[in-house]
Amino acid sequence: MPLKKPAVSPLATRTMRTAFDNLDQTITRQDSRTFSSMSLKQVENAALEIENQFAARQSLRNMRRLVPLFKGLAHYSRAVEILCNGTPFLPWIWAPITLILQVASEYVEAFEKIVKGYSRIAEPLRRFALLSDAFSTNLDFQQTLAVFYADILQFHKHAYKFVRRNSWTLLFLTSWGRFQRHFDNILEDLKRHEQLVDLQANAQNISEAKQMRESIETWREESQAQLQQLDEKQANKQFESIISWLKADESDQLAIFEATSAEGMKFAGTCSWALKNQRINSWLQQKSDPPVLWLQGTPGSGKSVLITQLIRFMRAKNLFLIQHFCSHRYASSTTYEQILRSLLLQLLRKDHELVAHVYQDAVLGKKPPTVQALERLLYTLFTMTSREPRKTEYVWIVIDGLNECETQKQASVISLINQIISKTSASGETVCKVLISSRLSSHIADRLRMKQIISLTEEKTNLKLAIRQYVAQRLQAFHDKLRQLELGRKEIEDIEVVITNKADGMFLYARLVLDYLSSNIFYSGDEMKESINELPEELFGFYQKILTQILVRLDQRSVDRVKCIFGWIAFTKRPLKKMEFLSALTFSPDESGASKNSTLVPKYAVDICGALVEERPDTTLTFIHISVKEFLQSSSSTLMIDEQEATREHSMATFACLLSGVHTFLENRPEHEKFLRVIKGIHGFHVYATEFWTEYLLHLSSSGEMDSHPRILTLACELAEKLDKISDPSVEQEKTVESSGLDERIAFLRGKPLLQKHVEISLRARSLKRLESKILQEVQDLPLLRYQQSGHGTALPQRQECKSKASIDRGGKDSTSRLLSSYQQTVRFLLEQDHYPGVSADDLELFKSQFRSSAFTCRLNFCPRATTGFTSEELCRQHEIAHTRLAMCTVPECKYPPFVSTQALMNHIRKYHTSKPTRKSIRRVGNFSAGTTISKSDSEIRAKRLMTDDGNVAGSKVIRMRKAKQIKHTQRDTEDAKNFPGKEDVSMMLSSGGRIDHLTEEMHRAQSSSRPNLPLSEANKGPNHDEEIHSGQDLPNDVLVESDLDPSFEVSIDSMGYRGCSIPGCGVKLQGASMEGFHTEIAHHYWMWHHADSMARCAVNRCQVVFDSRQVLQVHYEYKHTTLFCNHCDANHPEGFALEDELRHHWRLQHLKRLTRWVCRLEEVPGRIKPPLALETCNDCVGETKYDRRADVIKHLRYRHFGNNDQTPNWIPLSNLEQFVRETWLYQVEDHTAAHDKPYAIHELESDSEDDSEVIELDEMFYVEELA
Repeated sequence: MPLKKPAVSPLATRTMRTAFDNLDQTITRQDSRTFSSMSLKQVENAALEIENQFAARQSLRNMRRLVPLFKGLAHYSRAVEILCNGTPFLPWIWAPITLILQVASEYVEAFEKIVKGYSRIAEPLRRFALLSDAFSTNLDFQQTLAVFYADILQFHKHAYKFVRRNSWTLLFLTSWGRFQRHFDNILEDLKRHEQLVDLQANAQNISEAKQMRESIETWREESQAQLQQLDEKQANKQFESIISWLKADESDQLAIFEATSAEGMKFAGTCSWALKNQRINSWLQQKSDPPVLWLQGTPGSGKSVLITQLIRFMRAKNLFLIQHFCSHRYASSTTYEQILRSLLLQLLRKDHELVAHVYQDAVLGKKPPTVQALERLLYTLFTMTSREPRKTEYVWIVIDGLNECETQKQASVISLINQIISKTSASGETVCKVLISSRLSSHIADRLRMKQIISLTEEKTNLKLAIRQYVAQRLQAFHDKLRQLELGRKEIEDIEVVITNKADGMFLYARLVLDYLSSNIFYSGDEMKESINELPEELFGFYQKILTQILVRLDQRSVDRVKCIFGWIAFTKRPLKKMEFLSALTFSPDESGASKNSTLVPKYAVDICGALVEERPDTTLTFIHISVKEFLQSSSSTLMIDEQEATREHSMATFACLLSGVHTFLENRPEHEKFLRVIKGIHGFHVYATEFWTEYLLHLSSSGEMDSHPRILTLACELAEKLDKISDPSVEQEKTVESSGLDERIAFLRGKPLLQKHVEISLRARSLKRLESKILQEVQDLPLLRYQQSGHGTALPQRQECKSKASIDRGGKDSTSRLLSSYQQTVRFLLEQDHYPGVSADDLELFKSQFRSSAFTCRLNFCPRATTGFTSEELCRQHEIAHTRLAMCTVPECKYPPFVSTQALMNHIRKYHTSKPTRKSIRRVGNFSAGTTISKSDSEIRAKRLMTDDGNVAGSKVIRMRKAKQIKHTQRDTEDAKNFPGKEDVSMMLSSGGRIDHLTEEMHRAQSSSRPNLPLSEANKGPNHDEEIHSGQDLPNDVLVESDLDPSFEVSIDSMGYRGCSIPGCGVKLQGASMEGFHTEIAHHYWMWHHADSMARCAVNRCQVVFDSRQVLQVHYEYKHTTLFCNHCDANHPEGFALEDELRHHWRLQHLKRLTRWVCRLEEVPGRIKPPLALETCNDCVGETKYDRRADVIKHLRYRHFGNNDQTPNWIPLSNLEQFVRETWLYQVEDHTAAHDKPYAIHELESDSEDDSEVIELDEMFYVEELA
């Protein structure tokens, strides 16, 4: 009778099949060709061969760590063999190990990480040594086996991708660090299933095993989702830090793209011809040719709109796309530096591994973001974009409007493109394809290599069809007008053809014709066609016709105002929203030189220019095309605008706006009147004026125009006088920024001291250094503000009075900052109102829509966000931190405030986010002494190892209480030092910045007199000495216990440790270990940092005990959630103690050491010979200089006291010199901090430049919502 085939779980088979397919698709065929025939023994032999290779390189790596893994896989393979029958699954459990180790052996750090990872997998596999045969046919047990299989292959997959990615040696450490969270999850999954195996092995636990399996499945789903969420959060935080490092702002690019693409979206089908173009279609394909496509066209031919529609198509196809738009409306978009930042950020946004690499290498490495550094970084990252092993990655780069950049910038961009294409093609794993859109330019044509050209002038047929579609859709809006003219379908089509032919491939011209038709009166279709034919052929001629129609019925005053409107649109520092624009016109001077600001300029003033001006979706005003500005500056225009003249008008408007602001916001004006002026938008120009008034003033003074225009000078001086009257005298004395660091053009204001003074004050107030100090102060004030808002009153000491209930006062002491702060407080108040007396609901809503982002603006000079602003204070603060050198923690859910240096950030990560096994100290139990059998030489070696490199410690006066290294002491250090023996000497050393590296003379003498000249091994022998030797517990002779201490040796408890908060994640030092003055400080800490509501409930998550009163809660916190910490233990391994005696015992046992030293003996000894140079005449001998070794004392005696005049020592027997030597000993306090315990990244950072030494002291903890 044939044997019955063992039952196989279908669910287990599917799990294994899925895991196998995922790994099989990841590993290339060339790498996996031998996997199916590879045995576990071959893998072991390959590991031995790798070990031999390391031995040949004199770099053994202890491959024995993999032995438990191989044994575990052998047991597991016997258990899973039933599931693998008839499949290639089994060898893939171990076969990838050989390949991964062979590749990783080229990079020792990566090899170590992978070997440690594999060795950790071995532990959960031990269960199968007993259960492999007994339960392999159990269906439930098979499902557990399949999960083990899937987890092991998942680790293979990640490890393989790490070592096979292009430039993997650069990315490995950061990639592995990000994978560590996933690896821990894999191990946790294996451990949970290990417990499930134990349950399944017990037949009595069937129901428990079923419940556990279900809970594990739920846990796996939740943990995977949580891991993905944590990865996203960490990548986002790191990406924000990179934005901070780059000082980049992507708002301009978003505004340009949205405004341009809106035109293409309104008229569907007008760009569809591009996808049928052979060259464009070929460029969109995943093949190397053509690498560069150049889209040429005349002004108004629709290049930008066409590009935006191509981008939308490529996004829909999930292509790896990077784009940048250059526009005259945003000056920053046309700079080469901004183009580099834009490309870099988009490249990083596609790959979290690259984000982690750049964050580690550039941000934490504190590399300056220079143009050269960004270029090198781009070249490197483009060659690293291939995420899958041996797979070619295609990257498409689109740059629009390159002609709007300066000629030099165009050359830099083209050179960058050529280099990127060259370097990526050489790598073989990344292909970059570039599309450039611009006007025809010989400059670009001469430099751009490997290009194919698409000229829109040669695509007349396609453009005509596209323009015909555009015209037909626009004419549908005239349906009523055309119907009243009784035009049939044939007549309308004729009009479409006429307009299309007249446009001659220019969308802009067709738009102008249609606008012309919509604004004129016609009695018939023939009249309409005749009018179209009579329109000028050239674009500038059409502009002139439109301009003439605007000006023909206006008087000279109105013409001047139209010119003023054009000047503001053409030459403003940034695009203005409509209400801001009307406010700017309100403060602009009229023909008499005065500005009228009692009421806002009416909206119809701008509507008159509507044929040439348009309002974008973000309500900013701009010309319908850049060619309008070119026309108005050309001789073809009957109303020419001049940039210098417009700049003078704009400067006078900014001065007038600030003067009006002083009168409105800082003088005693009625509140209702002030609010009405703000709601109506009269002061909408205030934010812009605050940002640019110094720039206008310095420009005019440096160009000499101020002196030649007395009206400007008078207005500027009047503003300076107003600012001086309201200025804070303390501001003038502040020297936060030296004058040499300010704008060099200030020198042109030397003849106007009052004006120069306030320009300097304003520039200092908006400098980077002042911004950093403000942010740090606000970070410290935030917890106090939250504490006060929670209703606890002001019982605790306050750092600063918070003026605003909604937010911390962001204003400065200087006049312009106070003025801006007052305006923004008014705006914030009005934004919170649902209605206001005397204002309609529509007007209030219009105000909110226009000025919602004016309430919070960046305080750094010339930042784009200094005028565009943010909708919330938190967004603004995060942006401002991006400008500074402050560092934010990128660990998800960590809400620590920014750190003042990268070193402080890394210390924080090491303390709170680095999990390490706690090192346990070995303690003696029972009565014991410090006696040992260690030889004198061993004692000397240990003593020398514990001392610093200084060798001798001559002139020692006080006990060492810190590590022997240079430290930057704080006020707390100084106060703690006052409790030490010899406190006067310690305080003197601290105040002078020296080392705390001395011994008390009294202690030395007391101890030396109590035990003269006895060998340490004999002097310390106790009654249990023999027991200690046989017990195998060797204690070095420098370990002391209380019985060894001299009674005269006293150290205060505050010198040993401190009382700190024991709430998880806190650990803040509250006070010295003694309880003196402790209750006030603990109350301040607990109510400010941890408690969040008015309930008498403990805020610790694991406690949550409710009490009758807050006083009882405070007592509970003192005794339950505070403890004593040792001053001298490593921060990674703090030991807490409940009682002072426990801390004292720990300190004396672990940190107080006794060291043997040798000195010259001054006392007379019978029979001792007399040296040629008496010991009493030697400063070293009289001062009892202490030597590490007896030989050093003898050397001193032989050469100094028994030498001839030629410094050649006489031959003196060693026994005679021994009579001049005396042994002594001293105390030393040692910190337990090992350099090798620090993370890899910290090693690099601690050797960085001296910038990290400038640490600003501030509280590390802050309010944590989760603790409430």
